[in-house]
Order: sequence, then structure tokens, then C-alpha cells
Amino acid sequence: PSHGESPRRFPVCLSMTRPVTAIVMLGREGPGSAERWVAGARMAAARDAVALLGQIPAVERIVFATSETELPEAYPDLPVTWDLDEPGSAFHFGARLAGLLERYPAAAYLYVGAGSVPLLPVAVLAEAADESAGSPAPRAVTNNLHSSDWIVLNCPAAILARPERLPSDNALGWVLKTEAGVAVRSLPASAATRLDIDTPADLLLLALHPHTGPALRDYLAAQPHGSGRWLAAGRRLFTAGGQVALIGRVAAGVWAHVEAHTQAWTRVFSEERGMSASGRQAAGQVQSLLGAHVARLGAAAFIAELSQMVEAVFFDTRVMLAHERLWPSAGDRYASDLGWPNAIDNPYLRALTAAAVQAPIPVVLGGHGVVAGDLYGLVEVAQAGRLGV
Repeated sequence: PSHGESPRRFPVCLSMTRPVTAIVMLGREGPGSAERWVAGARMAAARDAVALLGQIPAVERIVFATSETELPEAYPDLPVTWDLDEPGSAFHFGARLAGLLERYPAAAYLYVGAGSVPLLPVAVLAEAADESAGSPAPRAVTNNLHSSDWIVLNCPAAILARPERLPSDNALGWVLKTEAGVAVRSLPASAATRLDIDTPADLLLLALHPHTGPALRDYLAAQPHGSGRWLAAGRRLFTAGGQVALIGRVAAGVWAHVEAHTQAWTRVFSEERGMSASGRQAAGQVQSLLGAHVARLGAAAFIAELSQMVEAVFFDTRVMLAHERLWPSAGDRYASDLGWPNAIDNPYLRALTAAAVQAPIPVVLGGHGVVAGDLYGLVEVAQAGRLGV
């Protein structure tokens, strides 16, 4: 509906058996080395996700939707129905998902982003599937109401009525709840429910985690990129009296979780939470006080000043980019996360990355995950004794 209209509600008729169709979606990455590394990791995580889905009794069919046309031949034994994107078509998440719902009719669906369940226990997903598919009323269960990476729902009509409201999967839970009147349950925040593979930074953390799925674990071991900054920053965070900064879209729950499990002194610079979902980024309305400070000082002086205050930094750089009305290519953003300034074309991001890499303290660069799901994961890495502190 347009703004001001009352949300429409749709009746749901479920069969007695309530079978679930699972949909795994994997998008295309660019040709650069960092992008292809992320693409390979997402495919490995997708294989782990398919294995997970195959253990859920309610799931009777797994549809694998992708633009990567070579995958069916590369993985002929994967127990899925392949559904390839229309060649040459512009991708829109809501339209693509609606097409899948129409093409594979079912009483209930379990949508999974390819990199969304690298740490999720099968019991959690199975319980969510039973809850949603077994409800006589419209119901959904998701990992995060405000930024869904996976969701189980028994109300496909609610999506078919408003695909244009879903430019990405992140809006799934929120749109179903606020616009379609569906009862949506969001799971408690944890590494399992919040850690999603969006950037190389997430993978560098997962390479340290004891419960990463087998296919992804093998892939990261065979094609390693250094997790040294995660290790060094993590050691400062989990050393009593350590001085650490969290910069970016830091939620209060993440900060509280970190403080509950560490004895470090933490400086939190939290800005522009929800900048994407709210439309502020697309409208060029993002404002960051730290971003303005970087503009006045320059990246090198900013990092030098920060290095005098703390001993480690976890830095969601996307807020800075949005403040500058910039959105460099995925290749540039990923190269920054990996600490490769010489591979970055955008001068602003190249200077910020170079300053972070040359800093006398460890600076972990990345997207939202660096100050969200990855920090939950880092707590578990420390608890497993993998930081050496």
C-alpha cells in the first residue's frame, strides 16, 4: 500500500501436512580477486546451508536460486532444484522472490540467504520451521526483525501483494509485520542469529570460529586471508583494562554483550543505525560527526589521534562512506576490509584504508557486521580459547 493506507491482510490456508519449501538465494559478485573469494565462500556456506536444510523434517524441497549459471554443472550432486536468474534481467529481490513463490507453490517457505546461517544450529531452524508452518494464522520467524537474513513464513500472499517493498531481504520481517499484519517473531541476538556473510571481514572472523560449517571451514583453510587484525584486536578487547573503540552502527545490545564478557574499557561511537533501511543513505541524508572530523583532519591524522586514545578499533567504515555520499565498488570495499589499499580506486577509501593498515594499533575494517554479528562471534572465539588470552 501507499503511505497512509491501511495494511491489507491475507488469509492463509495451510494443508494438514504443512510441507515447507526452502529457498536458498545466491547473488553474483564481481570479477576482482576479493570479490571472487567472497563468492566462493558464500557458495561454500550455501552448501553447508543445504546440508542443514536437508536435516529438517518439514522441508520437502530445496530450491537454489542464483545468477551463477555455472553452478549446476559444478555441483551436480547438490540435492536442490536449480532456478537460474533470467539472463539480462535487472535483479530486484522482491520480484525474484515473488516469482519463486509462484513457481514453487507450498504451504510454507523457508528463505535463506546463501551466507546467512554459517553458525546456526539445525535445531533452531527446525523449531522456527515448525512454529511458522504449524500456525493456523499468518506467522513468520526470522533471525532479525530489523534486518532479516533468513525467514520462515506461512503467508506467501503477503509477499506476492507487495514485492516492490522488498529491495533486499533485510526488509522481509519488518514489511511482513508492519505492512501485512503478520505476527513475526525475531530470535534473540547471538552469533548464530546475527552473523551473516556480507563482507570479507565476516569471513576473516569465521576463519577463527570453532563452529563454522565444514564446507566453509575447508574453503577458508584452502584459500586463507590473514585474520591477524581480528586476533590482535580481539586480544586487546579480552585483556583486562584494554582500551578499545567500536565505531559505526553499534547497537546497545552488542555493546552490552561485549561489556558483559570483557574487562576492557570501551569507547563507543554509534551513528546512523538503520541508515539503509530508513532510506537515509539512498536519499543522501546520512550525517556522521566522526565523518565530519575525518574530513577536517584527513584520514591519517584521524587514525593517529584515535591511536592515542585506544589500543584497538572495530570500524564499520560504511557510515563514513555514506556521510561522504560515496559508495565505492564492491571490489574497493572488499579490498579495504582485507587491508589492500593499493587495490582501491576510490581515493577517500584508499586513504582511510592505508591509514588503518599503517596504524600502530590493530584496526579491523568492515561493514555493519564488524560491530554486530562478528562481535558476538568474537566472544565465542575467545571463549573457545582461540585468542591466546
